[in-house]
Amino acid sequence: NLATEIPGVYLLQFPNDISTVIRLNRKKWKPQQVSSPVKNPYVLKFVWFTCTTVRSLGKRQIKNLIKACRRKGTNKVPLVETQLTCMYNQIKEESDATSFSLYPPDVLLYYDYSLVPRSSCRSYFQELADADFSIFSPALTYRRSALFDNARNCLGITSTSLTEDNVSVLGNMCCILDGSYIQNSHPSILEQLKNCPDLTVGQSTAVITLLTNGNTPYGYVNYPSTWTEQTLKDLGMIKFELINVFSLQDTKRNFLKYFLNVFGGVSREQRKQLKKEIRQSIKSDSDQTAECTVGIITQVTISDPTFPFDYNINQFNNCLSVSTVKDNLDGITEKVDEVEYLRIVLQKLQDVYNTIIPEDQVQLLSATSRVATVQDIISWTISKIDTLAALMDSSNGGWDPSLVSKQSTCVIISKYLAVGGNKLGSAELNVIGGPNLCSLDTLLMRYNVSFSCREVDFLDISSCTTEKKEEFFRISFEAFSLTTSSVSVFQLIQPYIGKISSQSNLCPFPTGGASADYIRSLVVSDVNMDLATFTSLDEKVVLVSVMFMS
Repeated sequence: NLATEIPGVYLLQFPNDISTVIRLNRKKWKPQQVSSPVKNPYVLKFVWFTCTTVRSLGKRQIKNLIKACRRKGTNKVPLVETQLTCMYNQIKEESDATSFSLYPPDVLLYYDYSLVPRSSCRSYFQELADADFSIFSPALTYRRSALFDNARNCLGITSTSLTEDNVSVLGNMCCILDGSYIQNSHPSILEQLKNCPDLTVGQSTAVITLLTNGNTPYGYVNYPSTWTEQTLKDLGMIKFELINVFSLQDTKRNFLKYFLNVFGGVSREQRKQLKKEIRQSIKSDSDQTAECTVGIITQVTISDPTFPFDYNINQFNNCLSVSTVKDNLDGITEKVDEVEYLRIVLQKLQDVYNTIIPEDQVQLLSATSRVATVQDIISWTISKIDTLAALMDSSNGGWDPSLVSKQSTCVIISKYLAVGGNKLGSAELNVIGGPNLCSLDTLLMRYNVSFSCREVDFLDISSCTTEKKEEFFRISFEAFSLTTSSVSVFQLIQPYIGKISSQSNLCPFPTGGASADYIRSLVVSDVNMDLATFTSLDEKVVLVSVMFMS
């Protein structure tokens, strides 16, 4: 299980013989770790696919690799857009390119639809039904509407009322439909919507309309008073969109408890939003009282999965003592998510220690750290990497923008570096992460980040300023330039050339940090640069490189 911790640069040192490759491929790896081409055809299905890693393989081997990525359900191979477009370009001229069942459904998203025979369009959309329609980058989101237009033409859909057969063929494409289709379609569309990563406000409203007006499996007589906990289970993830409906029921607390138990893996942000919306629907006579009327908060109270559900902000403040915060900080910060509640926790903790919070308590702040001001942070002790890791943990949510988040992270990192012997080594860089690293002053980055970046995970620096991107590119290039292969160097420093994070896709074309000299050197290096990296290069660098080559 420790294989995922091996820096990618060290994987380049392994020999490419069959016995070594087979042993390596028995391990679980992160996509970024597979940096060098694997030439052995017997282990193709284990290779992480990129246009660069497969460029030395034959057409048949590449096609077999693409076919091996066709898995569904929990075994589905996670692929990103650059891989999918590369796969399509590799197979589009093959004789069996229209044998849609041979290839991963996500690859079909990028097919040139004009090449899909009219007689085969239904089978095309049947296979496309399992694709992830949220995978499109902002630059290619237009393909969603184009795909649905083509599906309507193929299936003969002429109204917003989709039949059961239409819904079945469309599958996951139902996730991109607007509310008018959802509320007027066959109730089976609800089953398809369970697969959607998220629903818009309009889609959510349409779901409720369909539930109340349509003859769905969930019942519609006396809706929703006849619904039970089993109904909640059956609705699956659609319940995210029905928070206000459930919050009106006497059993809302049990629903919340069930939700937290079954869907404990949801993000902290989703959990916070759920609690906030349910609480807003509850009218309480204890909003203004200065006394604790709900019940003193104890360790037992905190251990309840739904804590602090029963306490509005006023009662939470009245019923939570400073001693309880001191003795149960870990349990409290694990459960409390809403900003107003977190501020109360931090204030009471500061009251205990007279603003100087001990380092062992700082490590337990979790999301509470996100409501701290810069002045609060200055008073903390941050000398250990465990403390740094706890404060940089992205699962605790983002920093409060009103508190100047970049200053907060910069102060935290600076306080850690101010301790004798501390530095920004590979371990520190990994726990800090790219977005937080962007808060550092350029000079501080220059003198504290050097060859240690050879051993870090790929850092997402897309939110950095152009100056900082250029600095990090320079640092990473110097760190990896000892590697003999220019292709290997390119793969290892690709995130700092200008490529955006494949997970967020928040901005399609951020400015990259690569220099014009380096880009010109790639022309003779046989490097296969993907479109996402190219479009994220600094425009001036591209223009200078083109002028030089012409």
